[in-house]
Amino acid sequence: MDRNMNGVLSQYETPFADVFVREQEEAPTETGTQGNNYIFEIDSPFSRTYETTDRDAASPLSAGYVSLLSELNDAEFTETLYELANEVEDTWRSKVSNELAMGSNYIPFVTRQANEYFEPLLRETTGMIDKVSEHFTGNNLADHSMAELEAYFDRLEFNHGAFSPVQEQFFGKIFNKVKSAVKTGIDLAKKGVAAVGKLLPVNVILNKIKGLVKPLLEKVLKFAIGKLPQNLRPYAETLSKKYLNLEAEAAGDADQHEADLEALQMEFDNHIAQLVFSGNESETDHIVSEYELSFENIERLTSYETGGYVEKQSYPAAREQFIGELKALQPGESPAPAIEKFLPAALIALQPVIKMALTIIGRQKVINFLAGLLAKLVEKYVPANVAKPLAASIIDVGMSAIGFETAEAGKTDLAYEAIANTVEGTIQHMTGLDEATLNDQEALTMHLLEAFEQAAADHFPPQYIREELRPTKQKALWVSMPRAGAVKLYKKFTHVYEITIDPKTAATVKTYRNLPLSNFLKDKYGIDTSKPVKAKVHIYEIASGGKLSAISRFENLPGLNARQPKAWVQLLPLNSEASAMLLKEPALGRNVPARKTATRFRATAGQRFYYLEIDGARLRIPQVKRTNHRTVENGQPVAGTESRSADVQVVLNFVKSEIRLNYYFSEEDASGIVENLNKGDFLTAGMHVRNAVKGVLGDILKKNIGSKVKIVHEAVPELYFEHIGDQQEQFAPLDVLGKIAGKDMIGKIMQALTEKLSGKAYDAVVAFFKARAAEFKTAQAAPQDGVTIKLVWTNVQGMSAIKAVINAIRGNLSLGSLSDLSFPNLTAPEISIVADKKFD
Repeated sequence: MDRNMNGVLSQYETPFADVFVREQEEAPTETGTQGNNYIFEIDSPFSRTYETTDRDAASPLSAGYVSLLSELNDAEFTETLYELANEVEDTWRSKVSNELAMGSNYIPFVTRQANEYFEPLLRETTGMIDKVSEHFTGNNLADHSMAELEAYFDRLEFNHGAFSPVQEQFFGKIFNKVKSAVKTGIDLAKKGVAAVGKLLPVNVILNKIKGLVKPLLEKVLKFAIGKLPQNLRPYAETLSKKYLNLEAEAAGDADQHEADLEALQMEFDNHIAQLVFSGNESETDHIVSEYELSFENIERLTSYETGGYVEKQSYPAAREQFIGELKALQPGESPAPAIEKFLPAALIALQPVIKMALTIIGRQKVINFLAGLLAKLVEKYVPANVAKPLAASIIDVGMSAIGFETAEAGKTDLAYEAIANTVEGTIQHMTGLDEATLNDQEALTMHLLEAFEQAAADHFPPQYIREELRPTKQKALWVSMPRAGAVKLYKKFTHVYEITIDPKTAATVKTYRNLPLSNFLKDKYGIDTSKPVKAKVHIYEIASGGKLSAISRFENLPGLNARQPKAWVQLLPLNSEASAMLLKEPALGRNVPARKTATRFRATAGQRFYYLEIDGARLRIPQVKRTNHRTVENGQPVAGTESRSADVQVVLNFVKSEIRLNYYFSEEDASGIVENLNKGDFLTAGMHVRNAVKGVLGDILKKNIGSKVKIVHEAVPELYFEHIGDQQEQFAPLDVLGKIAGKDMIGKIMQALTEKLSGKAYDAVVAFFKARAAEFKTAQAAPQDGVTIKLVWTNVQGMSAIKAVINAIRGNLSLGSLSDLSFPNLTAPEISIVADKKFD
């Protein structure tokens, strides 16, 4: 293998400006081909047919189940869990200087700190559930009306003066979920036992739901310490399918196999729904037990999938050990053994998608090969006499932006850290690997060499890199942060750009949800974007195990520091387009799949962000009530949510043949419209409305269908198109849409419906302002943040036909005749308006 490796590298020009790898004569070693033995899972050669089955007709139970899942699902709950994780981390972060040095004492210590923080929250939340349970004990649910239910929950009053805003928001979200569970119980009871089968008393169900709260908080702690299983999403997505007797599909793309809080909510909601629809108490005990042990079950499955490989140490510990072993190498010793020991942890942390392929081919054989290549590429920089000037060059390049510790001067540590970052970056850049590539030494070598060039150019001083490979014109590089901590959570670019953002650039550069940068500047800071804006641009990259909040916790910039609440929301995604327009250096941007920028909570290792330091700008955090439950006077903390930007949500409810569209005007947009209306300038107000609505419907909704359109359908318990697996179903061509299969067809249906809906919604909102502008002014005058216009189309003709098509696509129904399929002809919707952001 070494002879083959040397042959490949003999003509390879390394990315370094001063060294070329040359072939060395070595004793021949025995080589062999990689992965000659494979186990294939052979699919049936027959295409799937859609014969009528016993699942053809959706039962009231399945319709009720997905309706409850839809009501439980709350995008803001993910934000609450994220903030809760940040806040619980704050309880121990300042007390720990070196978590790696604490060894096995670290997890018990942070668990004790977290339990002290969670205890009052758990006590109040479970107490609230007990109070609701006691009220409904012995009552016949069918005797309750929905109006009585609303009145009861409105009367409940709480005193949480000692809570933080985040704790109060968590309590409020659980309160809403409990209310939804009781509401569904009443609805099912009114349908009659004969229609829905045996149901447990609601007080029994609520008592079991109470048992889910503590495990949920423990899972939030897992997220905070970076221990959320990477396979949580596919696991969570199968829960409802198993319950509804739907076939589990193949997993989606690799990005969906990352630990995320959306999957944590999905898992929690599914267990609530299963409890509500359980037929006996022993079944509910099993559901609660399954939830408590789900992470252990996922880890066992992961161990099986990776051929029994288990993480022997955390990735930060493996990285620190790798750097230490590089420093300890004697003259003439190869770094290959140290790299071999480091690669398994790096692959699992940075490229989990290839773990199955490695299992099939032979993990050690691939790791040895990669380690041998990497060793030859970096070995020149390992000796201390070379590492010391390299470290000095890094300090010289980054001193002004980073402010290195005095103790780091004169040492070789930064040089070995740069080598570790380069090896780590190489693994991150080796995307798109499959079994065939891993089994082909030449193809694998080419992948590694290309990835190594990019990684070395990022982490070595520019004078060490060939000029044509340098990603920037600046004398700068990426350095791991925080400098004072053993665990590195992010990287910082050592050059700070000073730029002027003109109105055209602000309107063109896109941020989260495809919103223009101008919206962010206007809504978050109140900046007039019709004028040029001067800013200093700081650039960051998330490290493995890092989060956006870690950047704001350890940075000490004006507006981006641990003292500024919600500071991390000011970090914006830096793709190549934004980098080109703002910095004139596209290579500094990092492009990621669109789903990664649909929300801030999907930030992942390797993704890059920027912060705009603007003189006088301060993040707006309106002091308004963000929860629905009642509290005594001074019994609720002031909210801590930043001003929001425009947003939109569509709910396609195939159970009710109903369509909802919720359009949210930011406070800045709403106040601007009202200002023009008050001046009698109806023309400018109308243009403002048209531009705002048209921009949001076009930029957000149409380009984020996967995350902005909620689907309520018995065959789509995932609720969102982006969560549907990539399994392709085959059936006869459909004249209306063309010959499309499986997930692609559902996507085309959603896109066509959204296109039609957007036009109707735009017309309806514009017409609303012409006739009912006074209602908008009243809502804007309320103390809440922004205004939501809610549009509802009921009894929509044609949705049943589309529902049947989706059933067929998911293998749940006979396809039948589709020649007469057409999209709904939407009439004028019912329109209401409410203060604040209120989505369904």
